[in-house]
Formats: sequence, structure tokens, C-alpha cells
Amino acid sequence: MTTTLDSASPLPLSQRLLWWGIVGGCALVLAAAAAIEPDVRGYGTHTQIGLPPCGFLLLTGSPCPGCGLTTAFAHGIRGHWSLAASANPLGLALFFVVCSCIPLGMTAVLRGWSLDAAIERFSLNRWGLALAGCAVVVWFVRFAAAF
Repeated sequence: MTTTLDSASPLPLSQRLLWWGIVGGCALVLAAAAAIEPDVRGYGTHTQIGLPPCGFLLLTGSPCPGCGLTTAFAHGIRGHWSLAASANPLGLALFFVVCSCIPLGMTAVLRGWSLDAAIERFSLNRWGLALAGCAVVVWFVRFAAAF
């Protein structure tokens, strides 16, 4: 059975709560990014929110593939796109994904779209695969540069 975005049936409470959870979670991530200052090194910003330093960095002296994600978000929320990309290109892409989830989720609740219908309509599974592919490339380059 194919779902559509033009469904006249009301959205079940569980779907509305799911969408509001997505919107709220994304808003909290962006608020956290706004509340912290990006580390000038391009990584390590996450320690401002109480997380420990990167274990890979401590062991090898080189940043891990995830280093710079929080820094990229902190730069992204300030509109510093080039600094965000230099901290972690995947972080900038994820920042845009998080930003786009807020209006998508709000629209979905108002229009009664199920998560399945939105995934199908906007080909979100393909976007997810593309993002995963980018993550693999970024991680491969970071690992190669570390050794």
C-alpha cells in the first residue's frame, strides 16, 4: 500500500508525537550549538558541554573522523560555512539536515503527513544513503591522513 501526502485521514497521535520529537530534538541541537563557542583548533568544542576529549586523538595525536562535528555545528549556527566545512565537512552537511528537519516536521504535523509518506515523497532514504556515503569518504580521508 502506498501512502500519500494528500491523505485526508487525521494523523495518529503517535505520528504527531514522533514529528514533534524530531522538531524538538533538532531545535535542542541547534540551541546547544548556539550556546557554545567553536574551538579554534577545529575540534574539541564538545568538551564545553561536559563530554570527554576524543580518545582516538589522545591515543594517536590525530583527529578521528568524528572530530569537528560539534565545532561544525557551532560554526554553522553562526553562518560561518567555510569554517564549519573545514572543521568537518560531514558536520556541515548534518547541520543542514538538522535545520531542514524543523520545517519538515512542522509541515508534516500541520498537513497530516506520516513519516513513511514523507520519506517516500521526498526520497529521504536516498538522501540518507548519500549522507552515509559522504560519511564513509570523510572518514576514509581522515583515517588515511592520520597514518
